[in-house]
Amino acid sequence: MSEPRISDEYADAAVHRMLTEDGTICEQGIEVIRRDGTVLVRGQVESPARRDAIVARVAGEFPDRRIQNDIVVTTVGAPPEAEVIS
Repeated sequence: MSEPRISDEYADAAVHRMLTEDGTICEQGIEVIRRDGTVLVRGQVESPARRDAIVARVAGEFPDRRIQNDIVVTTVGAPPEAEVIS
């Protein structure tokens, strides 16, 4: 039977708190969903290193489940030219 979301709201809160409070991660926008023995991790981060750190921490919380990593790395840079406001 499929689990649409982490069924134990305390476990859900603990994972989100862990991702937010970990000094090397500090991410609030990551979604963690358990489904059929798999943990889906999705969201957007700024670097591959941050993505890998998140997946490693979640894997540590769910050692007996397969982790599906759907975290997208998005680069944010300065705009190519200044915006002219008239």
